[in-house]
Amino acid sequence: MRRRLIFSNLAIEGNIEYIQQKNEFDYLKALINSLGKGRCIGILLHGPPGTGKTLLATSLAKHFNSKYYIIDGSPDLDRRDIEGNWELFNGETRFNHGPLTRAIEDANNDGICFIIINEINAIRESEQISLNSLLSESHINLISKGFEKYSLKETSKLIIIGTMNKGVIGINKLQEAFEDRFLVCPEITYPTKQKEIEIAVKLTGCKEKVAETVVDAARQIRKQAIKDFSITKIFSTRLIVNFCLIVSKMSSNYLRYNIENIIINKLGENQEEKKSIAMILDGKLFEDNLRKYLNPQAEIGLGIKGNQDAPRAPEAKIVNNFRSKVEMYVFELENANYKNKNGSLMWKFFDWFWQHDRTALKDYIQLTEKMGYHEVYNESTGNKHLHNGEITLSYIKWLYRDKNKDLMDFMRRICPVLN
Repeated sequence: MRRRLIFSNLAIEGNIEYIQQKNEFDYLKALINSLGKGRCIGILLHGPPGTGKTLLATSLAKHFNSKYYIIDGSPDLDRRDIEGNWELFNGETRFNHGPLTRAIEDANNDGICFIIINEINAIRESEQISLNSLLSESHINLISKGFEKYSLKETSKLIIIGTMNKGVIGINKLQEAFEDRFLVCPEITYPTKQKEIEIAVKLTGCKEKVAETVVDAARQIRKQAIKDFSITKIFSTRLIVNFCLIVSKMSSNYLRYNIENIIINKLGENQEEKKSIAMILDGKLFEDNLRKYLNPQAEIGLGIKGNQDAPRAPEAKIVNNFRSKVEMYVFELENANYKNKNGSLMWKFFDWFWQHDRTALKDYIQLTEKMGYHEVYNESTGNKHLHNGEITLSYIKWLYRDKNKDLMDFMRRICPVLN
């Protein structure tokens, strides 16, 4: 087990603290203050993943200026892992104290200490027993040391906070006697929309419009997961925070990759789920709105001159990305008519992408440069095919001319995205 001190536990996250939704932090703080010393206080936090249960626990420890130990619940966890065990060191045996005995010692020395057990219902029932006497009688009997008693002093407090997701299947059930020893069992749910926006802004420093855009999409995907069951994983508050943090720190040139890698690939269990998630994002103009709010012009001072000079994605990735978008388009329309009798695409196909996924369409159409189509366009019309480094709608309309023969040849044979 790894010992973690409150003064160093949040170094990576920038000393992040829990932002309460209602008054759950104040309530638990008052509970801990109101109960007398010389006892162990059990708190059982339950709710879906990514709602900040562990952060709430560590923030409470920080408030009390306390050391704390984190135990990650697992069916493989042995009683000796949490109580302590004998080990051979330099030819001698010595007792290596586990997080429970260390926490009791720290509580006795400092007046208070916290133990945080993540996924507490993943611990085997036989190992839960080692916590029973601690929760009810403020001591443990170490099996490895001949049932030696390790007790909490009358001047100390030990806070045990367990976290769990009651809806998870395939892990151990808490023993009734064990669960009954926890004094309170607060439910930590997903925040309201405005609270979730506030959390994302405060924890990541992103713009409010960026947070609002991400939260709107997350709540829609969450609805599909919770109510319609068409998506297996839930877009958690933790994922909102992680996504807002990354897209606010990285160049917006990598926005699409972040959307794919942080949201679509992470939440989609299979291709159908990935398509559903991508369709929700496309329907909300997710990428286009984020690009607008992230303000790429601000990157000039960092030596990045915008999309025109930024490294473009490899051709194969652009083609594969647009092919998946076309498949989703067909899937969304189901059997709606979007092809002409000769098999070529109707203009409404390109108009839909211009309205809903303009960036993917522009990146794909820009690959026509290798065929020299843009040079013919420039010569015949006197216009440029790019504006601010991006493909123009006029150029796409020009490619669509003459029954879109050249365009269909490009889309079927040269950079194939059509069946």
